[in-house]
Amino acid sequence: MNQPDRRTDRGLLDIIHGTPWLADLFALFDFDVSRQAEGPVEPVKLADGSSLEMIAGAADGGAFFLVGEGPVRPVLYVGSEGAGGLIARSLRDALAIITGLPSLHDATTFSLEEDEGRRLLGWLAEADAAIREDWATLDQDRERVRATLDLPPAYDLLPSLHAAAADERYRPVNDHGDRYRSMIDPGEADDAMAINVSATMPRVVRTESASESADPIPGQIELF
Repeated sequence: MNQPDRRTDRGLLDIIHGTPWLADLFALFDFDVSRQAEGPVEPVKLADGSSLEMIAGAADGGAFFLVGEGPVRPVLYVGSEGAGGLIARSLRDALAIITGLPSLHDATTFSLEEDEGRRLLGWLAEADAAIREDWATLDQDRERVRATLDLPPAYDLLPSLHAAAADERYRPVNDHGDRYRSMIDPGEADDAMAINVSATMPRVVRTESASESADPIPGQIELF
């Protein structure tokens, strides 16, 4: 029996589908391939008419899509709260980002250009620390996934994630013609507040009120 070609998107997906422990871990990272059959919360398309193939879902109803055709395709995220966009130019990079960073929302909360990225990196470190309080094997699980699929380091992909998310060609559009918000809208970062704990990602619930913190609580916010 031929082994899946991990150099291709289809090969990576076949490995995940065919490896129960791997699929279970990806579900914890909020990339749940078992939600593929459910479809997105609403039909979406791209302005240029590129084909979209849903490959996984998130606990809050968000969806991940492969765009277009070919062995390696861009990956689109469509959130359940009206924001979405491109997250990577290949599934391999998308999987590295999804598993290696606290969440897509955390990774796009602040600009990389602000303080040379120090605010964002500090935010991500704090988010990871919060997650580790309830997920003691987080780092080991990340490394296990990374080694199994030969994924690149997630933090090296932060610039490409921000560039991809800013690409207006990949802003989803619903059947009513409404465009989704950008995932890196600079006006949203300081207004974001702590919402519900994700159903699949361990989070530490904090009790401080909105008036006590002008910034969102890292690791505590639904993707988009």
